[in-house]
Amino acid sequence: MKVKNLFLPDIKLNIMKRVVTYLLIISIFCNGNCRKNKIESNGLPPATQEGKNTLGFLLNGETWEPKGSNGTANLSIDFDPGFNNGILGIAAYRIITSNNREYFGIGIKENLNTYNAPATFSLSNSGLFRLRFENNGCSYFSTDADTNVSGSLTLTKLDRTNHIISGTFNASVSKTGCETINITEGRFDMKY
Repeated sequence: MKVKNLFLPDIKLNIMKRVVTYLLIISIFCNGNCRKNKIESNGLPPATQEGKNTLGFLLNGETWEPKGSNGTANLSIDFDPGFNNGILGIAAYRIITSNNREYFGIGIKENLNTYNAPATFSLSNSGLFRLRFENNGCSYFSTDADTNVSGSLTLTKLDRTNHIISGTFNASVSKTGCETINITEGRFDMKY
């Protein structure tokens, strides 16, 4: 006479439940990580407002982000509410080859303490918003008389409690003897 094991179906069911549960947990972690590191279709980091320490823009249609190291951080911020009634400076560089490096700087030179986000600043040779870009032997400074500039910077978040500053920007910069550069879809999200 054959005796049936009445507990075998319960054991198989419990094992299957555990396997499904583990697979579900792994799937959630993998999908969560994929969303966390999401890059937009244009190759830029998302325009977040969480202090993720990101910066990127399209330079003449090509993705530009900080890259490489020369012994210093390739992305840094200086926010000083005590100087000139509040200033902001963001500096970045990318190393393309050992002999080819690009430098980028953007900032607000004064009176930031009198603004709350959202706030938009126009780029001009004499405005509060400054831009610097160096590549291929050309140095573009928005304050130089031989540099023509236009554009804007919008502070989308200025959280003085949690020390987060985020924004978007665009610019067109030209200089005699240098290529015209167009910066579009610019964004930054920094902790200061």
